[in-house]
Amino acid sequence: MSPPEYNNYIGLSLHPDEICMVELENGLIRSIAFRELIQPFDLKTFHAGGAFLDNQVEAIQDLHQRLGAKSKALGVVLHSAMVLIKKIPVALGLNEAAIVEHVSWEAEQFLSSPLDDFILDYERLPFKTSEGNPVYLLILVRKSIVSSLRSIVERVGLNLYDIDVDVFSNIRTLLVNYDVSEDETSVLIDIQRDYLSFLFIKHREYFLSHRIFSEEKLTSADFKEEGDIVQLIIKELRRLIFGHRMGRGLEDLGHIYLVGCDVTQEVAKELASSVAVPLEVVNPFRRIDVSDAVTRSKEFVRFPERFVSSIGITLKRASASGR
Repeated sequence: MSPPEYNNYIGLSLHPDEICMVELENGLIRSIAFRELIQPFDLKTFHAGGAFLDNQVEAIQDLHQRLGAKSKALGVVLHSAMVLIKKIPVALGLNEAAIVEHVSWEAEQFLSSPLDDFILDYERLPFKTSEGNPVYLLILVRKSIVSSLRSIVERVGLNLYDIDVDVFSNIRTLLVNYDVSEDETSVLIDIQRDYLSFLFIKHREYFLSHRIFSEEKLTSADFKEEGDIVQLIIKELRRLIFGHRMGRGLEDLGHIYLVGCDVTQEVAKELASSVAVPLEVVNPFRRIDVSDAVTRSKEFVRFPERFVSSIGITLKRASASGR
């Protein structure tokens, strides 16, 4: 199947509690939509199959109809809890065959299932170990997840052309819309109802991602009474910065960027008053052309940050098309 033309493409991001969809047409974001999920989109419910998969088909069909999308070409973004991501050092000077052998061996060391159950991808990062060896990033996704995704998309009547991971789509959207310096370390924090995800960016590339879960809903009044989400963010930032030798404290960060659910704007205000680091809630449409219909939509006005991942995969298609 030939890849779709850049001028007609749909980006779908699958978050734990909601799904978001955007349509790109002739370099313009023509329409956007999101929908909350009844069942969380995670590994446990995904592997349950049956009714869960039926619900996802229904939800995606609903979004596609609300979009009024002309295209059937689709790119899907998985949230990073659905994949395995790991950095590994590789000896300098290895040829491509030796690199494949090495990364496969490394993957087998931390997998509890056979490597044949996974699709493995890797890329070289612009970092080196203290010994001068290059650092590679391993990405593994279960074949069963990809197979089920294809089945869901086919049942909706769409064509799946690409699968991405939110951390990489988020970086892509951030770099297009903001002037992220080559010389600074920045962090993008994803605030969801059950977890916080920290994505550190160095040299305008992925450097580190980390997720912490909470038994209490981070957006609930009970959580705010028992522990401040802002203080939790600050505590984790300090620990990660020091533990991964990115500096001595928050003052060594260039910027803090936020994305996430419906409390993101509220958290941004509280966090900005607690730290001396430039902070912004990511607007994925900041330097992207959008239709008048999108600018009038409540989604665009109230919570544009929800569409960071889905915009990111359309930007990936644009880059591949040389636009």
